[in-house]
Amino acid sequence: MARNLFGGTAADVAEDASGVRVPGIIGTIWDGPTDGATRITDLLQPDGTPTTVITADVYGMIPEFRGPQQSPEKLYVDFGGGIKTAILASDVGDRFAGHLGASDPHGTKASVLAEINARVGAPGGLVPLGIDGLVPAQYVPSQGPPTASVSAFLAMPAPAYIAHRGSGMEFPEHTMAAYDAALTSGVRAIEVSVNVTADGIPVCVHDQTLDRTTNATGPVSDWVYASLFNAVTVQPKQILGNGWSPQPLPNLRDVLDRFLGKVVIFLEAKSNEAAPIVQNILQTYYPSANQSVVWKAYYKSPTFATMRSRGFTTWGYIDDVTSDADLTTYGPNIDIWGIPHTMTATRMQQIVSRPDQKKVICWEVHRKSQRDTLVGLGVWGMMCAQYKWVSSTKQILKKDNWLTQVKAPGDMGRTFYSGVRDLKYDGTGWAYMDVTGDAVLIGSCSIPEFPAAGYRVTFEMKFDGTVPTNEHAGIAFGKADDSSYQFGSANPAGGYHMAFRGNGDMQLFTHTAGATSGTQLATAATAAPVANQVMSFQVDVTPANVKITRTDVTPNVTVTSTNTAYRGGYIHLTGGSVSSLANRPRWRKLTVNAL
Repeated sequence: MARNLFGGTAADVAEDASGVRVPGIIGTIWDGPTDGATRITDLLQPDGTPTTVITADVYGMIPEFRGPQQSPEKLYVDFGGGIKTAILASDVGDRFAGHLGASDPHGTKASVLAEINARVGAPGGLVPLGIDGLVPAQYVPSQGPPTASVSAFLAMPAPAYIAHRGSGMEFPEHTMAAYDAALTSGVRAIEVSVNVTADGIPVCVHDQTLDRTTNATGPVSDWVYASLFNAVTVQPKQILGNGWSPQPLPNLRDVLDRFLGKVVIFLEAKSNEAAPIVQNILQTYYPSANQSVVWKAYYKSPTFATMRSRGFTTWGYIDDVTSDADLTTYGPNIDIWGIPHTMTATRMQQIVSRPDQKKVICWEVHRKSQRDTLVGLGVWGMMCAQYKWVSSTKQILKKDNWLTQVKAPGDMGRTFYSGVRDLKYDGTGWAYMDVTGDAVLIGSCSIPEFPAAGYRVTFEMKFDGTVPTNEHAGIAFGKADDSSYQFGSANPAGGYHMAFRGNGDMQLFTHTAGATSGTQLATAATAAPVANQVMSFQVDVTPANVKITRTDVTPNVTVTSTNTAYRGGYIHLTGGSVSSLANRPRWRKLTVNAL
């Protein structure tokens, strides 16, 4: 390696210990600035004559010389007094320019090129550019190849889940919050509905009007996108609780950019105006969308032929009374049948058993008991409005979360997507209903499998007003599934209910599936309730008996039954027979624990 050149520049001066430039002064060269440095004597004058020292010229400048054979780029010169001053090689720039201009300065060019070429097109490697020098469309992340494909989804065993409106009875429907939460919960497919604004921008919303789900009114098509974007938000509080904040209304491009390829999307244009706009967006900007998007529409939609010609899988949903003749007529352009949950079991089986052997998806599914019935009928897919609840297998909460004012998975009334019969929260931990004579499933705290030693339920209850002596409220429990419950109605599943009356009577009833009247098992007299007075109760369900105890009175009052007919772990709050909202019951501090 050539020796580096030092000296000969305006920065190279010879100075004594006081910093004064001294002509003719003799200096020694060292490899470092400290006292422990090693002196270097392997030096050459410009003509190649060996030397061990350097001598300043008549101007006190350091003349050119070449450093040692090891070619360091920095040396230290001492002109007396033990002070060693750094001096840099003056030819570094020239050498670096030559290095950069060399074809293979390190001798590794061939091996590096071979390694890079081996990574082009390999999994996790590099993208091969097209002949135009651009990244081919199939390698653009938003366009291809998806990690979640329709073909893989269709190969799943029953029950296959789709998050209806993004699981819209657990999260604000058709919002990024819902879609994100559904994916985090593990769902493999989501439903996305689209309407368009007056200026043709597709936004994700189920209804063609804004009234039900947002802070605005009127048709989506009456709004320009800029106004909608700045003024309209989804309002989930009525359905999901006051703990939820308003959510933005997403546009379709935002949703596709974030989720396409990460989850199968059942995509529906909800109006005639929306359909061609959505189709054009898919074709123009997402050329491989057919790998992870299912085109969803009413079975008579004329859009199916076009989308199937573009390679999309299609899902056509039908009515309760759609005839076999219509299924045969429209079936060639439909890959999957969609059936409503209101369809009779007999008709569902007929659709499942058709000769075309198409997969069948039911919408909308809210309960595990509903899912189990559908699977028994041969239905493959469940479009779930409460995916997290329906797919759960364990107790979610041991105590209620009502203080947060946010609906927990599995807490539901008998109607959906309106909020009328859903549980309400007052912000201090109390939960209540805005309707009389109804009940709400508290699935979040329910125990799906009966524990070996049983379980205990504790809660507090109060009435807003003075309850007539014979009216009552309480809880229903012991039910084997999560089907709905209502006092005085023929319920799908049997169980027990605790009735606390306006005269203070605490009663234990059993109710049989399909029967409208319950059977009293035990009763005990306690102090009558007083308006807004907090009462506390404990319910024990063991393999041998059922025991209810009022714990806010002294001594405690207990009723017990040895009836063992029902040992399920599903629990409802029930307004029982209280007839006026002025006297409505409220509950708080619900806990459910295995014994």
